[in-house]
Amino acid sequence: MTNEYISYNCCIVDDEINCAEVLAYEINKVREDVALDKLFTDPEEALVYLQEHQTDILFLDIEMPHLNGFELLEKLNILPKNVIFTTAYDQYAIQAFRYMAVDYLLKPIDRSLLGEAIEKAITNNRKLEKQVIQDIHHKLVSPNTVFNKIAVPVEQGYLMINISEIVLCTANSNYANILKNDGNKILISKPLKYLDEILNSHGFCRVHQSSLVNINYMESYNRRDGGIITLSSGDKVRVSKSRKHAFEKFLLTFAR
Repeated sequence: MTNEYISYNCCIVDDEINCAEVLAYEINKVREDVALDKLFTDPEEALVYLQEHQTDILFLDIEMPHLNGFELLEKLNILPKNVIFTTAYDQYAIQAFRYMAVDYLLKPIDRSLLGEAIEKAITNNRKLEKQVIQDIHHKLVSPNTVFNKIAVPVEQGYLMINISEIVLCTANSNYANILKNDGNKILISKPLKYLDEILNSHGFCRVHQSSLVNINYMESYNRRDGGIITLSSGDKVRVSKSRKHAFEKFLLTFAR
């Protein structure tokens, strides 16, 4: 590989040298334009370096002795442009990353998912905020914490939204609109599918290819003409024929 192809640099921080070297090898295989700047197995050494050097992508292990990944980030004066966590955590921890809209890779690293994560990092123009990092860390060390907020990526960065304030989510091409109970509308740079996967355990139901409703704000449901939901916001949402049976079954479950 010659330097003329290098457009982005990355750092790897992982106390397990084998994992770090495998990741470096895979990065080289999936992206010619991403060069490994530094590889650290000591997070404290990484901290010293990252205080003085910006990196385009930081691949960061979470569980490390003396200084874990979250503690390292919290000590930095300026966060890296993009952080991709590498983790062997369980499903609950993965939920925390998803709720906070932060990229992660499960060990052992899958090459295709690595490529997708790098592509997202390169095209990402949002700065990761320390509050988001702190929220994830808190949820991981407090496994009984209930998820009541989500971080949504917007043009300027991230917004923290109370789940209970979301009335309706609608598709907008590769983006989605969120309608809050105060009437504010937010455009996020994630598809509706992303919100559906996070919110479907919070009383939300996908009633149409382009609509995800919070049942807590449903005023009425008219089964005629295919099915129309009226929300407390005044919005009327059509239930698609293909989702009508599942929605009515969901209502019965929700009513119990």
